[in-house]
Amino acid sequence: RIFPNPVDGDIVTISTSISGDKFIKVFDINGREVLSTTIFNDNLNISSLEAGFYLTKVTIGGKTSVAKLIVN
Repeated sequence: RIFPNPVDGDIVTISTSISGDKFIKVFDINGREVLSTTIFNDNLNISSLEAGFYLTKVTIGGKTSVAKLIVN
């Protein structure tokens, strides 16, 4: 679960039922990877992203989930 979504600030929270390091990849609407990082808590800094629509791929312990993210 990603919230707030849409997001206006620099931090988005990624809440999961699985614990562990979160490997994050964010892709723009054209499929280009615009952010790749590992977070050790639930907060992802998205200050480098422009306003728009993104797909966020979260991998924890080999399990992957994809969610939409809207940055205002």
